[in-house]
Amino acid sequence: MDQDKTACASRRDALRFGLNAGAGIAIVVMAGSALSQSTKLSKESVKYTDAGKVEGKDCDDCSQYVPGKSANDPGTCKIVEGAINPHGHCIAFSPKPKR
Repeated sequence: MDQDKTACASRRDALRFGLNAGAGIAIVVMAGSALSQSTKLSKESVKYTDAGKVEGKDCDDCSQYVPGKSANDPGTCKIVEGAINPHGHCIAFSPKPKR
């Protein structure tokens, strides 16, 4: 009879552990995604300028750039806050993958 109680306690403990671990993982994932969505770098910290002077490294050539409504409208950036000029430049430039 003592073995049955031990077996039940083990299952209960395993279930509690599994539920607590699952809840912990969910909290970490939700906190991480909320943090990554709300945290962008300032233009000053990446030395952003509206007129890039480096050939082939304009914002519209960067993988982080999100275009505006037209080719000349300001867009946004996945990592820099605020409106971004398609012909701007910053030190966080990451070239678009070649197709």
